Amino acid sequence: MPLRITNTLSGKKEDFVPLRAGEASLYTCGPTVYGLTHIGNARPPVFFDVVRRFLKVSGFKTTWVMNFTDVDDKIINRAREEKTTSDAIAQKFTQAYLEDLASLGVQLPDKQPKVTQYIPQIIQLVERLVANNAAYVAENGEVFFSVRGFAKYGQLSNKKIDDLLAGVRIAADEKKRDPLDFSLWKPRKTEDEPSWDSPWGKGRPGWHIECSAMAVSILGETFDIHGGGLDLVHPHHENEIAQSEAATGKIFARYWMHNNLISMDREKMSKSLGNIFLTRDFIAKYTAEALRYLLLSVHYRSPAEYSKTHVREVQAALHRVYSAKARAQAWAETTQTASLPEIPEEKTLAELGAGFEKGWFEAMSDDFNTPKALAFVFDYVRAANAYFDKKGLKPSVRTVQLAQEFLAKIDGFSQTLNLFGSDAQAYLGQLRLTVLQDRGIDPATIDAALAARQKARAEKNFAEADALRLKLSQQGIEIKDTPRGTEWDVAFTVSNP
Repeated sequence: MPLRITNTLSGKKEDFVPLRAGEASLYTCGPTVYGLTHIGNARPPVFFDVVRRFLKVSGFKTTWVMNFTDVDDKIINRAREEKTTSDAIAQKFTQAYLEDLASLGVQLPDKQPKVTQYIPQIIQLVERLVANNAAYVAENGEVFFSVRGFAKYGQLSNKKIDDLLAGVRIAADEKKRDPLDFSLWKPRKTEDEPSWDSPWGKGRPGWHIECSAMAVSILGETFDIHGGGLDLVHPHHENEIAQSEAATGKIFARYWMHNNLISMDREKMSKSLGNIFLTRDFIAKYTAEALRYLLLSVHYRSPAEYSKTHVREVQAALHRVYSAKARAQAWAETTQTASLPEIPEEKTLAELGAGFEKGWFEAMSDDFNTPKALAFVFDYVRAANAYFDKKGLKPSVRTVQLAQEFLAKIDGFSQTLNLFGSDAQAYLGQLRLTVLQDRGIDPATIDAALAARQKARAEKNFAEADALRLKLSQQGIEIKDTPRGTEWDVAFTVSNP
C-alpha cells in the first residue's frame, strides 16, 4: 500500500513520491526559545517524530530538520527582564526544549540549525530577492518582500490577496509599499539587541526568511515535506513559499503537512492566553507516555483537547495495554508446556495476531492515521485479555507461543509510535501511584484496609470484610482474591478506547 499524505497545498490526499527514490526529506518549524514548552507545543515534535519513524519503517532513508529561532523580540524582551543576554536566554530554553523532547521519547531531528548559525545564508537569500525585484529596501534599511509581486501568494491558505487584506487589521507602516508586505531584514533599534552587519546596515533577520534560508541550505531548493502546526499556514508558511520560490524559481516543498492544535476547555492553548499546562508539569503529574498517547490518539489533522476526563481515558487505555502485557509475560514464562485442545479464544487471538502488523501498517500508510492504528492494538489487547483471563486456562505449548507472539508484536508496534514499550509491571506500578495521587488517596490507607480485611476474613467476620471491600471499591480500587493472595488495582469507569 503506497503512503498517502494529505497535502495542505492541494487540499487532497496524495501518494507520497519522494524527490529522490528511497529517500525522504522533512523540515519542520521548531520553537522560538524564550520559555518552557506547554503541551500544545509538544504536539508537532511528537507527531513528526512518528512521521520520521514510519518513513524509516517504510524503507525511506529519512533526513529530518527542525530549526531553533534563537533571535527574536520575545527573547530580547525576556533577556531585558532577567538582566542577561539574549544568547543566555536562548541557550537556556533550547536546552530545556531538548530535555522535554527526550522525556517524550522524541528521537532528535538529524539536523537542528539555529538562526544565528545561518546569518550569512539569510543575507544571501535576501540579496537574491532584492536583486530580482521581489523585495525592496526602505529608507531606514529595512528590507520588505513585495507580496503582490508573487502571483501565487495565498495558495497554501487558499485565499486571495485582496481577501487577506480585507480580513486582517494591519497597522499602518509608511515604510511599506503595501500593507501585506513583510519584513525580511530589520534594522537594529537599540544597542543591546543582537545584530549583524549587512548590505543594508546592522540588523537581524525577519522571522519568515529564517526557515527558507535554513531549509534551502540543508535540504536544497526543493525538498519533500514541510510540516508544522496549523497556526503556521498563514502567514508564516505562506510567506516561506513566496520568498523561497521568488528567489529560486523552483517549488519549495512538495508536500505540506499541518497538525491541528490542542485546546483547554475548548480554547486554543497559548502562552498569551495564559491557559497552558507545561510539558514537564504534565509529565511529572501523569507520565510522559500519557502525554504522548493523548497527542497520538487523535488524528493529527483533528483538534485535540486536554481535560481531566481525557486524561482518565488515556490512563484507562494505557492500563488495558500494560495489564495485557503483564498477563502475557506471566504466561510466556510458564514451564508446563503440555499440548491441549484449541479453544475459541485461542483461535481469535491467533487470527488477530496474524493480521495485526498488516492492519496497523496500512492504517499508518493512510495519512499517518494513528487512532486507526491504535484501534488494531486494542482489538488485539481485548482478545489477549479474553484468552489469558480464561477460567481454567492451563499452560500449553500454544499458550506460551501466543503470549510470546503478543509481546513481540506489541513491542514491534511500539517502535513506530513509541508507545507501550515500557516494562509492564514497572509502568503499572507507576500508573497506580499516579492515579492514587490524582485522586488524593494515600497508598498506605489501601494497605491498611487490605490488612484489616484479611484479619476480618481470618476471623470469619465476612460482613466486615465485605464492608471493607465495598469501601475500597467506592474509592476506585478493585480487589481480587487469587491463589497468590489478595491483589488490588485501580479501577477505571471510562468506556473502552
